[in-house]
Amino acid sequence: MRDYLRPGQRLAITPGQGGFDWMAEEILGRELFSTLTIYAIMPMPFNCRIQEFGKVVQVQELKRRYRVGCVPASALDDVLAINTAMFGHSESCGSFLSCSLYPINAIIHPARLFSLLRGWTKTGQPLPENPLFYEDMTAECAALMDRVNQELIEVANRLVSTGINADVPHIFDFLAKFVYQDASRTLHGFFTGNAAYKGFRCPLKTASAANGWIPDFQNRYFTEDIPMGLCVYKGVADLVGVETPAMDEIITWAQGHMGKEYLRNSRLSGSHVGGTAAP
Repeated sequence: MRDYLRPGQRLAITPGQGGFDWMAEEILGRELFSTLTIYAIMPMPFNCRIQEFGKVVQVQELKRRYRVGCVPASALDDVLAINTAMFGHSESCGSFLSCSLYPINAIIHPARLFSLLRGWTKTGQPLPENPLFYEDMTAECAALMDRVNQELIEVANRLVSTGINADVPHIFDFLAKFVYQDASRTLHGFFTGNAAYKGFRCPLKTASAANGWIPDFQNRYFTEDIPMGLCVYKGVADLVGVETPAMDEIITWAQGHMGKEYLRNSRLSGSHVGGTAAP
């Protein structure tokens, strides 16, 4: 893509997690990067699933309310106008660092799969059915999401205390109340009851030697949301000295089944840290 970018162009990423601006500057080079407007859109506008790879998707939901962040910050009004025209009501989320730390997929997907599959990883026995990702979510899973999000908010608070702009909300306040304006009173009630999340199955694959379902550790919920999501949260947490036991538990469990080592002794210092987007 670098060869086709020109000064003054705008480059958008959605959702905005993962330190996209850091990677863009490294890949494009400082000179080209400084001539572009880079902006992140939270959340992803569409809830959809692939029907035919590379050709057709099924769109279940087009969201209507967004938060965006950009570099340079001086382009914010322009970016807000573009995103509002394309997708709907848009507000600033603060700095691009806030975008990288926003509580979206990396809060939802790893916690859901950890809650569902940690029992399987002890026995290796196939699950009798592939459950619905959201409707079958347990209150225990929602509580784990809350723990991870509270750790993330503490990271943001520590950044703010040092003078760095990092406004990170709770996922319930952002998704349920801001994006969907949902009447649910709990995170669990929101995910199990909102129509936008109906019908999605878990990223499992059929067991080859027996009837049932087993985890697919090559699915993007692992290969993206761990190294480009939770590990980014964890890397910033290490930099500001915030302990993250809930994040650590999920990353440690996932990396063991992904054949990776991101964490070592509760720090992001494993042999595969270079494959993450962590700072």
